Amino acid sequence: MGNGSIDRRRWFGAATAAVIGGSSRRASRAQEPPRADPGPVPIHDADGPEVEKTLSEAGFEQIRRLRSNHYLALGDGAESFLRSSLTDCEELLIAYMRHFRDRGFDVKEPEKPLLVTAFADDRSFGKYHKMPSLMQGGAQAVGMYDRATNLLSVFDWRNVPQVSRAANRNVQTVAHEGTHQLTFNTGLLDREADTPTCIVEGLGTYGEPRKVMGPSDLGRMNVQRADDLAKLRRSLPWIPVRQLLADDSTLRAGLYGKVMLAYAESWALVHLLLNDKGRLPGFRGYLAAVKARKDAEHRLDDAREHLGDLEELDRDLQAHAVRLVRAL
Repeated sequence: MGNGSIDRRRWFGAATAAVIGGSSRRASRAQEPPRADPGPVPIHDADGPEVEKTLSEAGFEQIRRLRSNHYLALGDGAESFLRSSLTDCEELLIAYMRHFRDRGFDVKEPEKPLLVTAFADDRSFGKYHKMPSLMQGGAQAVGMYDRATNLLSVFDWRNVPQVSRAANRNVQTVAHEGTHQLTFNTGLLDREADTPTCIVEGLGTYGEPRKVMGPSDLGRMNVQRADDLAKLRRSLPWIPVRQLLADDSTLRAGLYGKVMLAYAESWALVHLLLNDKGRLPGFRGYLAAVKARKDAEHRLDDAREHLGDLEELDRDLQAHAVRLVRAL
């Protein structure tokens, strides 16, 4: 099915949507999922002609198309935005491959061009995805990777009124959603597997911090997520690792602050598992095991087998979170 055919009731079941930083309440509201379980999401890779067709059917008259080594961008965004988005994606791919190969993961470059829809602004993004624009005050994602169609969608923040640091938001959104796209297209994760949302979003937030200009190493300090850890822990209880792994709704719905804390803890968890030499082999084994799972029945068993005692992991994570906050 084409990306344009995903209706508003099911979009979160099919997509991972960016929540960029704790300072944007409009972004946080986009994390509210449908009330009912959307059910299994059919996997169908969209291709360039299909995306162009859905763009035309959505009423877009001028569709630009730009190709790089590993990506194809389409949309009504300015050519400069398509070009900069593709540059950011290519630099992210280089950093991503180096980072995970250095840590012993068997990741491979995508076999075919990855698709990106690049929209002129939030109104065009909302028009295509059948959501209200940010200025209309509705719940809207600020970027999206659609696991069903394998499509990355972003818009140009520079054309959104009253938004500061627009260039940084462009880079950060591409990095977050682009990391999602890479995890599912390099062999790290499987699009049809049952992967805990905290791992999916932990990886996305791990790839999020990038320089606005020039290449960046993957896994840099995520200042916004660390700041969320520092501030939100003053008023909210710690979310145990067991809950993060078992209950996806912790990151999908609920109070604004709790969702932001869940994202920050997920970032800290992946940061710990990828940078603690003692835990790294277990994380490699854990991701390999998760790729074979089609439902959530074995989530905690897999975690205990490969990541060890979950209470001990939780204590280690809390200590790691303190170190990250102190490094600000």
